[in-house]
Amino acid sequence: MIRVRLLDLGAFAAYFTLAAYLGRQALVDGSSLALVWPAAGVAAAWLAVTGWQRWIVVDALAVFLLTWAVYVATGSSTSVGLTLAVAMVVQVLVFGVLISRWCPGWWGFGAEPPAGVQRLRDLGLLLAAALGSAVVSALVGPGLLVVAVTDTDWSALASWVVRNSVGVIAIFPLSLLARNAARAHTPGRSPAPFGPYRGSTLEAVALVVTTGVAGWLIFWVNDGLPIPFLLLATSVWAGTRFSPWVADVHALLLVAGVVCCTVLERGPFAQISSPTSQVLAVQAYVAVAVVLTLALSVGRRESLALVQRLGRSERAAVEQAATMRTILDAMADGVSVVDAAGHIVLRNPAAAVLMGEIQVDAEGTLDVGGYDLRYADGTSVTAEVSPIARAFAGEAIEHVDLFVRNPEAPDGRIVEVTARPIPGSDPPLVVAVFHDVSADRRERDELASFAGVVAHDLLNPLTVVEGWSEALLESARAGIVVPPAVQADQLDRVHRAAQRMQHLISDLLAYTTARDLRITPVRVDLLALARDIARARVEAGRVSDAPIPVITVDPALPDVLAEPVLLRQVIDNLVGNAVKYVAPGVCPEIAVSGRTVAGDDGPMVLIEVVDNGIGIPSGQHARVFDTFHRAHAEGYRGSGLGLSIVKRIVERHGGTASARDNADSHGTTMSVSFPAA
Repeated sequence: MIRVRLLDLGAFAAYFTLAAYLGRQALVDGSSLALVWPAAGVAAAWLAVTGWQRWIVVDALAVFLLTWAVYVATGSSTSVGLTLAVAMVVQVLVFGVLISRWCPGWWGFGAEPPAGVQRLRDLGLLLAAALGSAVVSALVGPGLLVVAVTDTDWSALASWVVRNSVGVIAIFPLSLLARNAARAHTPGRSPAPFGPYRGSTLEAVALVVTTGVAGWLIFWVNDGLPIPFLLLATSVWAGTRFSPWVADVHALLLVAGVVCCTVLERGPFAQISSPTSQVLAVQAYVAVAVVLTLALSVGRRESLALVQRLGRSERAAVEQAATMRTILDAMADGVSVVDAAGHIVLRNPAAAVLMGEIQVDAEGTLDVGGYDLRYADGTSVTAEVSPIARAFAGEAIEHVDLFVRNPEAPDGRIVEVTARPIPGSDPPLVVAVFHDVSADRRERDELASFAGVVAHDLLNPLTVVEGWSEALLESARAGIVVPPAVQADQLDRVHRAAQRMQHLISDLLAYTTARDLRITPVRVDLLALARDIARARVEAGRVSDAPIPVITVDPALPDVLAEPVLLRQVIDNLVGNAVKYVAPGVCPEIAVSGRTVAGDDGPMVLIEVVDNGIGIPSGQHARVFDTFHRAHAEGYRGSGLGLSIVKRIVERHGGTASARDNADSHGTTMSVSFPAA
């Protein structure tokens, strides 16, 4: 750290000495003050590196000694040199106080200098700090000389203020940029965020040539015409077309050329007879050139930064809009945005599917009546009571069911609508979201019907159990001896009622399993599964009074992809129904076969269970798969859930279930399909 500071101290000392010496050479005959004083800007940049740290004392002392030495070496007396050296140190310290308060990042930056003057506000604060510090130093330095030395007038104060403030304004920002450029080449650091103009190199060459030719014509060839202002056109060019780095260098070179020509008694300023007026005129010209160039350059940089931010914001807005459009187009829910005049501002494809084509009247506004919408109670939805109109009126529309019929859904569908005004929209907008709840409402209705049937089917056996249990209980309490045959009959009735409840509950659990069990299809050996089920049914028939069923399984049954538990439930249910639904005294004859057929999503295995049973009444072949539907309610036990369970399992596997009469009109063929393995 100390080594780096010593290197900085040596570099700035050499930089400052050179700047002070060049400034002392910019004297005109009859004046004791130089036309320019770049050392003020170098000193400000020097002390800004350290800031208010312990090195500030060393740096300030070095500035004082070097200033005094340069003044003495260039012909000033010791007392004058000391006075002006003190004034130099005072100016830098006052500048540090002001700039550290107004722009803290510019003071004490060390090895990480800021990027420079970024905004016009920054330039204004720099001007104020430079001018304020120059005024204070003028009172300390030239002010004391005016009082102590009789041949010094008050115009020296104005000259000091102008030249020292301009020196800070011109050199300080350039020093920041130069230090940044030096740090950019340090290993491990990223390049500095500034640099020369990125535009045409030809334009940069044209600027240099034009400035040189114009300066030569105005300050060297010109025969005394007062037209130095024409050279300021190149400052405007540099400030409006180039970066602050290039513009600042151009301003310094232009100022150096003007000062050199004036010192060599060339150009319009050399024609001014009064040395004091000549100095003030040159310094005013230098101030205008430097401030004009920096102001235009910083303004251009700020405007370009604003344009870049606007460009980034526009690109972000376009990307966000594209993302939102993609999201809307991919949504299954419909979304429509409508303005107060009834025009549809935005609509995604799902809205067109759910609600149909846009219905508009002769004036091109939304025609709600054209959709034939109805509320849940059957009342028509008019424009005055539509969810969108109610949302515009300030009402919160949440989850309102509407029935809509369109070509996409000729049988109609139920759509849940939510509508809300968009806050802060001008003109006012309402967003409506449409969610298809047809399946949900149908399932809800089915569950309600399901619960009613379950309650009814459970109530009958419970009534039997309760009635006969009460009869037995009253007999026992009264001490009545009931004959054993009567007791056995009563208990048998209770037992059969309990069995009916047990079977119904088992079917309900199977129905729930078929609906909710997670399906993980695997390759299943259908032949082995069917043979195992057939063997179990035959063994069950041997221990009962019913005829033993004859079950034939096709040995060519192909393998399928299915959930093994659910597949077993399907085959067992179909075989069980075939065994149960036969005429009294008839031996069940069942054949299980299967073959591979083409399906919409790939090959399927069509499984058929053919029986010799009592068949299905005409017109009920599709209804037998409905929940709680029983084609033969008399004489055969059942809950009406078996085939609905089969259908649900098959559909969850992507297959179909159907029933048809056999060709000889005896028995039924039940068909189900599963994906082929």
